[in-house]
This record gives sequence, structure tokens and C-alpha cells, in this order.
Amino acid sequence: MKQILILAGLGVIGLVSCRAQNKTLMENEIKKVVLNLESATAERNILEIEKYLHKDYRVVANRFKGSSTTTIITREVYLEMMQAGKIGGTSYTTQFKSISITGHTAMVDLVFTSDISSNMHKYLILVLDENDQWKVVSDIPVVIEKN
Repeated sequence: MKQILILAGLGVIGLVSCRAQNKTLMENEIKKVVLNLESATAERNILEIEKYLHKDYRVVANRFKGSSTTTIITREVYLEMMQAGKIGGTSYTTQFKSISITGHTAMVDLVFTSDISSNMHKYLILVLDENDQWKVVSDIPVVIEKN
């Protein structure tokens, strides 16, 4: 009986350890996607950006830069704005505040900082696509104006 309890305890410890390792692995994959997307956005590299955006990607800009409305920007419009130089082109330092993962969906709370531009607090929603690749499906930016 004692041996069965010991084996059961070791099994539980192994399961918990495996889940923790899997969560860390997923967090690292998500961070890589976010950092690669930030880099591609700074370079306005459309082909690279497309790799990290889900086909149903949306920007939800609520009261963005003083507006009193909420604007939703589709993936296509976002890429057109990037190509036209209306957005992107700024390198940021990324500070991850938190990453929350539930199954095949993740929420990332982060802050982008820059010496030459306003800082940006972002909430990103990522999903695992049909190929088990993390893709950004929603981007909610909040501009932090410098004093």
C-alpha cells in the first residue's frame, strides 16, 4: 500500500512538472511571436508581419490618441496602413507584464517603450491556428503620452 501511495505521489509530481514545463514552453513561443512581430513592424516588413497575424486579426483602438470613439481596423487595412507608412517604423523595447494561457488561447499584457515616440500599453490576444502556431488575432493599443 505504501508503495502505491509513493508511486501515485510521484505521478502527480511528474504531471505538475510536465504542465509547468509545457506552460513555460508556450510562454516562450508566445514571447517569440510578439518580439518577432514588433521587429517586423519596426521595419515595416509586410511579408514578415503577415506570418504572425491571424487571418481574422483586428486592432481595437478605443479613444485612440484623443478620439472619443472606438475604431476597429481589419488585417487588410492594417497592412495597407503599414505599407503606406502611416503606422509602424518605430523600434520599441518590450516589457511583458503578464501572459495568461487557457488551452489554445493566450492574452499578453505588455508595454512598448521608445525614446523617440509615445509609449504603448498593449493587450494582445493570440490563438493557436490550425497548424498549432501562435497568431495574434486581436491587438488593443493604449497610447501612453510622455509628459
